[in-house]
Amino acid sequence: MADAGPAACSPVRGVVLSALAAVFFALCPLQAQGAGQVLVLNSYHPGYKWSDDILHALETSLHQFDPELVIRVEHMDTKRNLDPAYIDCLPDCLRRKYAFMRPDLVVTLDEAAFTLMLERGEEMFGRTPTVFCGVNTTPLPALPRWMTGVREHVDLPATIRLMRTLQPNLREVAVVADRTDTGQAILADLRNVFPADLSLRVLDDLPLPQLAREVSALGPETGLLFLLYFSDREGNLYEPGEAMAAISKASPTPVFGAWNFLMGHGLLGGYLTSGYEQGRTAGYMAASILSGKDPSSIPVITDKIAGLEIDVREMQRFGLSPIQFPDETRFFNAGNGARRDILILHSYNAGFRWTDDILRGVTESLANVPGGTELHVEYMDTKRHPEAEFTYLNYLLLREKYHFTKFSAIVTSDDNAFNFARQYRKSLFPDAPIVFCGVNYLENPSAMAAENITGVLESYDILGTVKAAADLVPGARRLVVVNDATPTGLGNLMRFEEVRPLLPGRLQVEMLQNMSMTRLLERLSSLPPDAIILLMSMNRDKDGNNFTYDESCAKIVQASPVPVFSFWDFYLGAGTVGGVVTSGYHQGLSAGSLAREILSGRSPRDLPVIVESPNSLTFDAGVMRRFGLDRRPLPQNAVLINDDADSARYTRAVWTIAILTVIILLLLVAFLCFYGWQRRKRRLLERTLRIDPLTGAFTRTAFETEMPSTIASATERGERFMLCFVDVDKLKQVNDTYGHLHGDAYLKEVVAVLRALIRSTDEIYRVGGDEFVVVFPGCGQAEANRIWSQVDERIRDINRERRLPYAMGITHGCVAFDPESPQDMATLLRLADLSMYGRKSAQGDTP
Repeated sequence: MADAGPAACSPVRGVVLSALAAVFFALCPLQAQGAGQVLVLNSYHPGYKWSDDILHALETSLHQFDPELVIRVEHMDTKRNLDPAYIDCLPDCLRRKYAFMRPDLVVTLDEAAFTLMLERGEEMFGRTPTVFCGVNTTPLPALPRWMTGVREHVDLPATIRLMRTLQPNLREVAVVADRTDTGQAILADLRNVFPADLSLRVLDDLPLPQLAREVSALGPETGLLFLLYFSDREGNLYEPGEAMAAISKASPTPVFGAWNFLMGHGLLGGYLTSGYEQGRTAGYMAASILSGKDPSSIPVITDKIAGLEIDVREMQRFGLSPIQFPDETRFFNAGNGARRDILILHSYNAGFRWTDDILRGVTESLANVPGGTELHVEYMDTKRHPEAEFTYLNYLLLREKYHFTKFSAIVTSDDNAFNFARQYRKSLFPDAPIVFCGVNYLENPSAMAAENITGVLESYDILGTVKAAADLVPGARRLVVVNDATPTGLGNLMRFEEVRPLLPGRLQVEMLQNMSMTRLLERLSSLPPDAIILLMSMNRDKDGNNFTYDESCAKIVQASPVPVFSFWDFYLGAGTVGGVVTSGYHQGLSAGSLAREILSGRSPRDLPVIVESPNSLTFDAGVMRRFGLDRRPLPQNAVLINDDADSARYTRAVWTIAILTVIILLLLVAFLCFYGWQRRKRRLLERTLRIDPLTGAFTRTAFETEMPSTIASATERGERFMLCFVDVDKLKQVNDTYGHLHGDAYLKEVVAVLRALIRSTDEIYRVGGDEFVVVFPGCGQAEANRIWSQVDERIRDINRERRLPYAMGITHGCVAFDPESPQDMATLLRLADLSMYGRKSAQGDTP
């Protein structure tokens, strides 16, 4: 057995799925790019998960091969209809139906379709190439040359081994199987591989209540294997998920299975066969045949891809741990903690104000739900694309996109999305509760509880709006109603007709229903002064032109010489006077609150449909002034927008904010100025402490600060350097004889000579009045001697030039820093000083 997606017999199907397969189109072989036709014979009915999954994968694979391929599906419905007379008439029916549109290829799903094609296929379609799948007939009969396919393989021995691992005391296996052909075939396969040391008890076709009682009495030494249960001995039919859920609920032991379409209904798991894989493999074989390959050259494939799949919720229910399963196990419903997936399905498009307001309300209500939520937002865009084909496109897209997503709730906005969700619910999101909002008309709201549905009706107040308009315009004698034929418009019309007898008697009603925009504007422009307009909806005109709320309202207001009223909040501010308005935002808030209740554990059956949504009397004061309407008839609870008082308050608020902004900016500028001044002052102070203002050499403070790090760095890198102590000769004598200005010039000249001849990496520090230290990084004694020779020669040149009234002279003493026996700053300075004095004594000089 296997599974696929809902069937469709429309020729437009190929074009629809081409959009989903566009990314693969460039890879298709050229000969495949014609519009071929494939007929799928499905043994079962739409909605049966196994064949739905096969069909889903088959269609996807074939449209990867050729997006334009037309796929027609015939559902034989042999699970529910086993009448031999019905089966006998099928060949003649199919032969006549396809006599003039014979398919290029036939694909059969499961046993009944395979048998029919094997026995009567040539009679129906000639020798049309055929691919079968979902077949577990053993042994496989002889096949004609025009047939090949995929045999179904169920790995029952591996599942039984798993049962023995998880239940070490296993002595007996109870098996649930019905008496259908598939049920008996898989039971026969089980008997062939069943271990001799275990007992086999078959619960074959008991009615479901009796079967559940039998299961509930199973002992701890009995395991439970669910194969198939579609019908019982009394002829009652059951959906597989329905039967699986009832048996799992009654069972005191984990339930194992053979097919993965039962996952999520109470099955713990096992080595499960996938209908989706069956369909995908059959699709690839079919594509090869459509490309020109002979079916007889394609061998039958036995699908042995039965992976171990485990439902985490069932695993936890029976106290099992992931460590008990092999590494290749695929865990389902692992989820993300308690986080739930929510689908928000909108009828219209993003940017549509009503829809945007609803979304804002829903998301606010669902914020901070315990455990978290993952919101999936989809737009059906039916305002601009109302065609039934486009609705089916939406179905196909959602089916592909959310095939493996289990939603905790569906929130729909407006009629189209609500009707769509109800129509395709079983296929797209089975068992998920639905919360609607923005629905215009619901004949029996209380009946929704039985369908696991609740929501918020769009309870706009037409009568209240018309009465308020009549009070504001006491001279009005004609009510002109503007409405379109969209689903929203049709709902509006039904609501209007309900309250029409209750309208003020002096108003004569003129319905402008489903007109072209051109004719509508022409009629509105000629209205007499005693008319008022009720704008209900005008998003699509008779000619099929689409308009946003703002566009249609602007055209109508501009053309109309009389006031326009409405009960929608999105028309306010666009030129309408107002009315008893309904808010999309509040619709969304209410729907979101209902969804939140469901997520907390309440059933939709306990949450009645909200038939009265919050509305408010709201009017545009600016538009009222334009038409000279008196405010006095308005009730005290009426809300006015664009009022003078509101404007004045707004203006004052703007000026207050502006003044505060200026003050803040001035304070910010003052702070920045003060900060800049402080920074400059700090830099000047740092420079004063670091740079000698007279000579430009570094100061003693800088020397004492930097020298320890220089020594540490040199030690770490193993680098030598030279430290030289320099004394300026006879500075005191120059100061005493020529004055301190000459002494200062003397010092600056000495530093200038040194700076001109030392390297750029060398540093000069003034450590006393006439004492300097020069540090030569990475330098040895020979290099230092060379530099000092140049310095001495330069000083002799200056003295020979007699530019100064005194003779310059300096005496230096150097010490080499050895990183292998490092010395501290004080030691280096003392040794260099001693060297300098030794040199001075040798020259016969005195300080």
